[in-house]
Amino acid sequence: MNNVILSGEYPEYAERLSQLGYHVIFTEELPQLIEYERSHADLQCLITEGTAFVLKECTHLAEQLKSSYHVVFTDNDVGGKYPANVRLNAAVVGKTVIANMKALDMQVVRYCENHGYRMIHVNQGYAKCSCAIVSDNAIITADNGIYNSLEETNIDVLKIRQGRVRLDGAEYGFIGGASGLDIHHNNRTLYFAGDIQTHTDYQQIRQFCEKHQTQIVSLTDSELVDIGGILFC
Repeated sequence: MNNVILSGEYPEYAERLSQLGYHVIFTEELPQLIEYERSHADLQCLITEGTAFVLKECTHLAEQLKSSYHVVFTDNDVGGKYPANVRLNAAVVGKTVIANMKALDMQVVRYCENHGYRMIHVNQGYAKCSCAIVSDNAIITADNGIYNSLEETNIDVLKIRQGRVRLDGAEYGFIGGASGLDIHHNNRTLYFAGDIQTHTDYQQIRQFCEKHQTQIVSLTDSELVDIGGILFC
């Protein structure tokens, strides 16, 4: 059975994923973070191959992952102010890591340097939130800085318009925070928290995913919601 990590603040998505055969692992509630980030999976955990990086404060989450992954705790404490809240917010696209390297926890940096990852620095500290990963060489983002940083690489980037993703407590959310990619036996499925057809750039998103042979699934028929990402593992 495949595992999926997500916030417990939105039970409708967990219920739907459970119906689809996934074992749901809920994140923890961290009072150190601002209210609308306290249970975001993409701030608490980063999965790279057989290693799971977990915030040192998230001992319960780590306990649930240790049977499947080598768990490594972050060096630094999490904090409510940027960049102390984005220690693990990196987009792993194949063997490329996209992140603000100044904010990324040194445990992740050392691991990537020792395991042959290409590391691309971007100014956006919420790199994972900002990227919907479509395949090992394709992402969707509304972030201009990320788009420009990847322009000369082999990563195919679909640039979409900002907005059309709800994040309660903030002006808007991010496409990466409203999605998650599952790769199972070389079949790729990009799941969305909400209905991707409500996005202004749906047609381009659909065509881009078809180009990269990635199926898209909307978990509900409501608007897209940034729930802190959906991490399949």
